[in-house]
Amino acid sequence: MFVGTQPEMALFHCKLSSPTTFSVEYHTPVPPITPPTPSQKTILEIPLEPDTTTLKKINLAMHTTPTYPAYIMPDNINAWFSECFGYACILAYTGDALGIKTQDEREQAWCRTLTSILPNQTDNISFSDGAALLVTSAASLEDLHRLLPDGEKVVLEKFRPNIVVDGDGRAWDEDFWAELKLLRLGGEIVLTSNCARCTSINVDLEKGRMGVGESGKLLKKMMRERRVDRGSRWTPIFGRYGFPTKGGEIKVHDEVVVSRRNEEHTVWSKLGLVCGRLRCVMTDYLELDGIIPRLAEVEHVMA
Repeated sequence: MFVGTQPEMALFHCKLSSPTTFSVEYHTPVPPITPPTPSQKTILEIPLEPDTTTLKKINLAMHTTPTYPAYIMPDNINAWFSECFGYACILAYTGDALGIKTQDEREQAWCRTLTSILPNQTDNISFSDGAALLVTSAASLEDLHRLLPDGEKVVLEKFRPNIVVDGDGRAWDEDFWAELKLLRLGGEIVLTSNCARCTSINVDLEKGRMGVGESGKLLKKMMRERRVDRGSRWTPIFGRYGFPTKGGEIKVHDEVVVSRRNEEHTVWSKLGLVCGRLRCVMTDYLELDGIIPRLAEVEHVMA
C-alpha cells in the first residue's frame, strides 16, 4: 500500500512471479506524467513476506484510525517507486499487524471476539480495512453503462472487485445479498456491508489522471441513483463486502447461489455491529487504536 491515493497509482501493474514474490511494472502513459527515469523501464520484485527485523515501524492514518501500524520497506524499493511517481513516497508493509496492539489485553479481547464470529478471517483484514472480499455483479455493471454516452462502457477494474457474479440476475439485486453459497467448494461467503465509492472510479486507468468528459464524472452520475445506504448517505454504493467461512480456491465459472437475503438495505454503522445470524461485537471495544471492519446494523438484516 502506498502512502497516498493518487490517480497515477493506476499505472503500477502487479502480478505474482513466484510463490514468495510479486512483481510491479510501471506503465508509462501517453503523454507521460513525469520525466523518464530508469526505474520506469524496469520491473521490481518484492517479497510477499519480507524480513521485518531490520525495518523501521511507522503509524499510518487509515480512515478513522490515525495510528495504523506498519513497516517501511527497504530504501531500494522506496527509491524505485519515488522515481516512477516523480516525488518521494514509501511502500508500507503491515506484517502481522491488524491495527491492534498485541500487548493490549483489552484490544486483543476485541480481536478474539471478531475471530469467533468470522473464523480464520481476522488475519486477512489489513490494508483492505473492511473485509477479505468485495463482491459485485455483472448485471449491475451493465446497468451503469447507460450513464455514459455514445456506447462508452464503464470499466470494471475501477471498482476493484474480487468476485464478479454473472448470470440472469437483476441489476443491484446484490444490495440485498446476505450470503453466497459456493456449490463446488461447499463453502459460504457472508456478506456484511455495502461498498461506498469514492473519486477513484473517475480515474483514467490508462493515463493515470482523473478522466475527462463523462467518464470523469461517473461518481457524480452514480450519486443520483445509488445513495442507498443511509449510514453512508453521501456516497454511491456498488458491491458488497464479505468474508469466506473457509479457505479454498475459487475458479472462473464456479456456480454460486444466494443462500440468504436481507429484507432491507444494510446500513453502514460506525458502531461495528455484525449482521444476520452473527452476533454483535461488544461496544466496549470500539474505541481502539486499530481498524474496525465495515459491518452492518443488525436490525436491518434477516436472522
